[in-house]
Amino acid sequence: MAASRRPVSGSPTSCCGQDLAFLPAGAEASPDNWIMVSPSDILVVVPPPLPTRPDWTAGAVFGFIGPNGAGKTTTLRLLLALQRPTRGEARLWGQVVRPGAKVLRDVGALVERPGFYPYLSGRRNLLLFAAARGLRGPEASDAVQVALESVDMTGPASRPVGGYSTGMQQRLAIGLASLGDPRLVILDEPTAGLDPDGVIAVRALVGRLAAHGTTVFLSTHLLNEAEQLCSHIGLLSRGQLIAYGQRDELLVGQEVRVVRFDSPDDLHRALQVLQDSGVTAEALDERACKVSTSESGRALSERLAAAGAYPSEIAPQRRTLEDLYREISRHASEVANASGRVA
Repeated sequence: MAASRRPVSGSPTSCCGQDLAFLPAGAEASPDNWIMVSPSDILVVVPPPLPTRPDWTAGAVFGFIGPNGAGKTTTLRLLLALQRPTRGEARLWGQVVRPGAKVLRDVGALVERPGFYPYLSGRRNLLLFAAARGLRGPEASDAVQVALESVDMTGPASRPVGGYSTGMQQRLAIGLASLGDPRLVILDEPTAGLDPDGVIAVRALVGRLAAHGTTVFLSTHLLNEAEQLCSHIGLLSRGQLIAYGQRDELLVGQEVRVVRFDSPDDLHRALQVLQDSGVTAEALDERACKVSTSESGRALSERLAAAGAYPSEIAPQRRTLEDLYREISRHASEVANASGRVA
């Protein structure tokens, strides 16, 4: 599937074998109707019977990325029937999502902070949640043991959760989300508030889930984290899905170069000529800038020299998810301004 690098109001978003698309209630399921609106009037995730795509496979990690307030958690809560849509309906695998829906048995989730009983042990907490999911006796015990082993928590599992560190509680919460081997695990900002060791541990756990064949739908506002963890990416900005696709496909595009000058005046002239011609360029310091362009290094040097800005060095740099986010956010703003809306 080709990656989209522009605002996508006309394409369904597919998530790793679980098709996710935004569609108003009552609208015909045609390409022109797939949208996502702002969180104040958010619609829902509605998967139609779309053909299977081999590149969206079980075991992929879908990164749902955007700044705080973009609508990530709201969307996840709608998917889990924790919040009612203002209009429309949520569907997973073609089934309507509502409180108590059978389809939710195939979904594990960590949304915001888990509500563990602090005076009970980690194992006892998971056994209670297993019972709530209809597991009893040896079946529940086995499922809890597997979940604890998957997050390296068999040792601390006998201690009260109230004595756990933040990282340990987060690991236990991911174990809870994976309880019963669900098809889809939804994690909302799983590394929020963790120290570096906790972040590394959570990344390893997500990778372990994916290796097991579980599809992970992970929301975050940390671009570097998403680039390391995710095989597929969806970028959300002010309630609008502005790009999605396989991570590696999205990051293929214009070359990124760091251009250095001997004087701030040369940098100023370079930024002016590049930005006036529509090239994405931003200052890194008073003598260097980052440039995204399809031009060769030689062509770029000649163009800048012709404008009186003489580079002392042009060095290629690996394109990152941050570069992509800046480019498409800028393009989305231009499109919104051209149509008379404020992005």
